[in-house]
Amino acid sequence: MSGSKPALPLEGVRVIDMTEVWAGPLAGSLLGDLGAMVIKVESFPRPSLTRLKGLSIGYSDNDPNAPRPWDRAALHNMANRNKYGVTLNIRHHRGMEIFSKLVGISDVLAESFTAGTATRLGVDYPVISEMKPDIVMLSMSGWGEDGPYKGYAALGSALDGFTGHHAMRGYPDTDPSTTPNVQHTDAAGSVAAVFAVLTALHYRRQTGKGQWIDMSQVESFLPHLGGAFMDYVMNGRTPEPLGNRHQYLAPYGCYRCRGDDNWVVINVTCEEEWLALCNVTEHPEWAEDPRYADPVGRHRNQDALDEAIQGWTLQRDKMEVMQLLQQAGVPAQAVLDDVDLYDDPHLKARGFFQKLRHSAAGEHDYPGLLWKLTKADQSVRLSPNTLGEHNDYVYGELLGMSVREIESLRAEGIIGEEFPDEVYEVT
Repeated sequence: MSGSKPALPLEGVRVIDMTEVWAGPLAGSLLGDLGAMVIKVESFPRPSLTRLKGLSIGYSDNDPNAPRPWDRAALHNMANRNKYGVTLNIRHHRGMEIFSKLVGISDVLAESFTAGTATRLGVDYPVISEMKPDIVMLSMSGWGEDGPYKGYAALGSALDGFTGHHAMRGYPDTDPSTTPNVQHTDAAGSVAAVFAVLTALHYRRQTGKGQWIDMSQVESFLPHLGGAFMDYVMNGRTPEPLGNRHQYLAPYGCYRCRGDDNWVVINVTCEEEWLALCNVTEHPEWAEDPRYADPVGRHRNQDALDEAIQGWTLQRDKMEVMQLLQQAGVPAQAVLDDVDLYDDPHLKARGFFQKLRHSAAGEHDYPGLLWKLTKADQSVRLSPNTLGEHNDYVYGELLGMSVREIESLRAEGIIGEEFPDEVYEVT
């Protein structure tokens, strides 16, 4: 950081990011947002899942067959900002030598391999701590590094199933096969990983000692479902899918509005809000109806109540409904799509989306930082890196390798900026 701008909290901290998909890469991006120098070490020539053609989600220009699809993969670029990107084959002895030098100049190493993989690759904590005794190492596998399930491989949707979250979502009278997959465990895991790294860095600052963080993504997510678990433990009740409804409160749901596929969420949590809803909708008779006289009655008769409310919302735009109810103190929110979010005046006023230029994907608005720090730089300093974009800088400037040495690494296929056709195509 130059000029008079205040230092970001993690300036001077260097992170090696060997994670893949979403949870780990986003954690690395958040550390980069806080000022750390994050070096994303991508395997080579094996592509990561989020760069692999046919397995990624979305490409700039919606064309996976245009040049350099691995650099235009939207899912990869979404989760990898504020990083220097290099490629490296650590299975090659020269690659491992270079990796050990990177570890020697770093403070944090993050990996998200299936448990046991780091050991097989020769980059587990006992080995890494020999290279750099005070390093903080984060291992964030799905299940943790020990226990009967330690070798299980999983992505976010599988972890969602294990925790029971998948069974709790969906609508009544449906089975889990109809419930869409979500990766909420990834979002929760990324923030939990950052918290763990920050605490370990604080410990190192106090003691001078490194730390190994054995993080189970499943265990980091389970506390999010604490209410359901305690209801089972204390009352013997197993949660079932409720759709958009609440276990106790009503009206509490998602209601169709005027137009095509327009919806608003309305949540009434107390008597004051209920009376305000009756007033805004100009249906005072609802407040007098004995079926809706108290929360229990409203919950018991919510089918009829939801039908009546939707009769009112169908006549209005979703934004109008939201504004009318919010002004009256009733919790309500229009259901926004991508276009709505990019046009949202609140997010625009706070500068959440930031325009970034990417050499392969072009210029687009990307989600910005999750927080605002007093007087700190709130900009994304580095756009998502192209494959091996910073090979010359990291290996040359940081590690002091000569141009000839770096070119020899390319010639041997230890590093590279393009994937060989034979390892990239997916049918």
